[in-house]
Amino acid sequence: MHVRFGNSAKRNWVVWAFLIALVFTYTALVSREAAAAVFTQPSNSSPIALSANQKLVWVVNPRNNSVSVIRTDLNTVIATITTAQEPRSVALDPNNTYAYVANAVSNSVSIIKILNANPDTFSATVESTLTTGAEPWDIVASPDGKRVFVANSGQGNITVINAQNRTVIGRVNLRNSLCNDPDRTRHFQPRGMAVLLSNTQLYVTRFLSFTKDGGRQGRDNGKEGAVCRIRIDTSSTNIADYVPAQLIKFRARISGFKVDSSGDGVPDDTSAFPNQMQSLVIRGNKGFMPNIAASPTSPLVFNNSTQAFVTIMNNIGTGIPGDGGSLNVHLGARQPEPGKTRLFFANPWAIAFSNQSGPGFAYVVSAGSDLLVKLRITANDNLRFTVDDDTTRYIDLNDPANPQTSGFNAGKNPVGIVIRPVNNRAYVANFVSGNVSIVNLNTDQVVKVLQTGVAPNPGSSAERILVGAEMFFSSRGHFIHPAGTTVSTNERLSAEGWQNCASCHFNGWTDGVVWQFGAGPRKSVNLAGSFNPNNPNQQKILNYSGIFDEVEDFELNIRNVSGPGGLAVAVACETGTGTSTFNPDQGLLFGDNGDINKPPCVVNQFAKANANREQHGVNPNGPTTRVDALTALRDWVKFAVRPANGPLNSSEIAGGVPLADINAGRNLFIQQCARCHDGGLWSKSIKNFVSPPPGNRIACEVNLAAAAPPGSFCLTAPVIGDPIGTQYLDAFLEDVGSYNLGVPGEGNSIGNNIGAEEKAAKALAGGVSQVVGKDGLGIDFNNDGRGIGFNVQSLLGVFSSQPYMHNGACESIACVVGDADHRTGNGRFNDILNTADERLKVTRFVESIDEATSPVP
Repeated sequence: MHVRFGNSAKRNWVVWAFLIALVFTYTALVSREAAAAVFTQPSNSSPIALSANQKLVWVVNPRNNSVSVIRTDLNTVIATITTAQEPRSVALDPNNTYAYVANAVSNSVSIIKILNANPDTFSATVESTLTTGAEPWDIVASPDGKRVFVANSGQGNITVINAQNRTVIGRVNLRNSLCNDPDRTRHFQPRGMAVLLSNTQLYVTRFLSFTKDGGRQGRDNGKEGAVCRIRIDTSSTNIADYVPAQLIKFRARISGFKVDSSGDGVPDDTSAFPNQMQSLVIRGNKGFMPNIAASPTSPLVFNNSTQAFVTIMNNIGTGIPGDGGSLNVHLGARQPEPGKTRLFFANPWAIAFSNQSGPGFAYVVSAGSDLLVKLRITANDNLRFTVDDDTTRYIDLNDPANPQTSGFNAGKNPVGIVIRPVNNRAYVANFVSGNVSIVNLNTDQVVKVLQTGVAPNPGSSAERILVGAEMFFSSRGHFIHPAGTTVSTNERLSAEGWQNCASCHFNGWTDGVVWQFGAGPRKSVNLAGSFNPNNPNQQKILNYSGIFDEVEDFELNIRNVSGPGGLAVAVACETGTGTSTFNPDQGLLFGDNGDINKPPCVVNQFAKANANREQHGVNPNGPTTRVDALTALRDWVKFAVRPANGPLNSSEIAGGVPLADINAGRNLFIQQCARCHDGGLWSKSIKNFVSPPPGNRIACEVNLAAAAPPGSFCLTAPVIGDPIGTQYLDAFLEDVGSYNLGVPGEGNSIGNNIGAEEKAAKALAGGVSQVVGKDGLGIDFNNDGRGIGFNVQSLLGVFSSQPYMHNGACESIACVVGDADHRTGNGRFNDILNTADERLKVTRFVESIDEATSPVP
């Protein structure tokens, strides 16, 4: 059949054909534009993210299980979206169609579909949730938007997500890879991530450092940081195309601070190794990793323990990546700018750059000191201080004297930063205060603060616990200053803001460092094992030698480790007639008579209870007038420090730890290990008295160089490292043959023989360094039959708290389980773990222990 068109019909057909062509052309253009949408710089993981068009900022709210969205033209919060538990990192696709949120507690990623990205009519909803692996702390999208990578810190692998259909391609096993050589039984703990602009390489930091080849625990040069380079193909859906290709190591560096480590009166150079590497940002051909570097060799004075490093990786994308050295940002705090207080830059946690090439500025987040530290960056990507070799600018996010940074505007515990180049504004995510500080980088001033997290109810226990978090994560603290106060009510938590509790106990867990304390080498303990999470009234005896029975006893660490120690000349204390060398400007306790201007006459772990003593207070935001600072700190440890999740098993995730092995390992554990590690705290070392302990329960290991009869109690009220002796609770010690474990030449070899020597640290007496004339606690020096062994540690979340043993002799649980002396109580019990297969199953069970694990009898 033939159809003929008239002139009018012909015109209509032409019009329709033209319109159809326009539609196809427009569709093709939109599709092409969507396909071409990419980030124009390397991407990195962060708790705060900027959209590709710079119109939106996304920030996680870990305390409230949500993520907030900020429009950058008006700087207002336009949406808050509920996620799974404890979101820690957010990544965006460049098309502004999806956001991905890593939820640490829920072991998952929330996939948020952005229904409308227009800030005026914004809307979004959680489309789905993917189980990824244990403790996903970091997440990053590739610059081309095709892939999303999740660092499962508690699983030891990287989940690869296909962003085009939001499904899991597979998982890259870092634990069983060349990046974990030479000992693949260790826990790699992947954390900060960055992807090259070419989308060909993924870089992942190892959060905690391991000993280097030939290295030892407890030494400034004994450990090294690491980054795993993974070769990726973002066009491939085959997990075999995502391959660990190189382990890049970062050695210890001279810190720039000196201390008399040899006892000859001459200051010596100190070194520190990179540690707690949470983030990695690429600029040019270099990677920048802010971290809390550790310098554990004695003496442990405040400016010789933790350092503020930005560690640098060279030749990213232009050759073979390698160690590019470290800048100690603390060095730029030695001489502050005129009119500013001298504050050191505790806990560098994140970094961002004003531009991606040429001269510019870098901004480092100081999580402990609540500061944004400004640095120059050269055209060759080298970092410099803004003024001279000992001065660099800082921006105070928590200055009570400035209305823009006080009260609800205070930025407490900053953990992430993004910079919007369009108007040179920085957005800084603050964990404790639950807000975002907006900084004008042209004037280096905070111009606005947005509340993103929900504040707890006034007067509630949640408010008190949040004050405790502030005490734990702050290196400064701002305390109530009543009329008539003559002592400082700032910077009481450490000398000049040098460090905080989290410097050595990340998230309340551990930094994995063996420190040379006065009692001997001691690994930073995991505080998640201090209280039973299912019965917080059940507490474990603290420290590896049972020298603490209350969280409040760590007041001694505030004064003698984070602070400068005792006064050279005693001052009057609360009795009116007594004197004390405790500094009235340091610590949280003051005179028991209520006189805020007088130091306590006694701060001792056993002489009197330290709980609920007269102490400095904090005014929370809102109508609550006062919260006791040290009590709040205890309650944060008691109620808020959670155990890390153990690796997911085969019933929870494909490729998980074989559940059959875990169950078999549990049965073997009950027979071999439960005599010491049982109950809800997975330790028999349960406090069974009301502080202070009865005198007949207190033992003393007397300094062999001191004139004291064997078996006598300490001659004074000692502090840590007292030259006369150290008090401890002997009944809670267990001998597993671990004194001098893994120390070459001591007849107690194990594994790689990396354990720290049993030497007590140098101590401070009157502010002067001196040598303690005894080895560390752990054996019976004075022949009184006591002091043999160490306090039984909790196994809650133990997989994420390496190394193990008090002196770090084991860097894996497999090493601990493989120690026959440990399994048999130094030969006192029968050994049923006769085969490697049985030991592997017990290892897998122990690694799985977390809050959800049913306690063994």
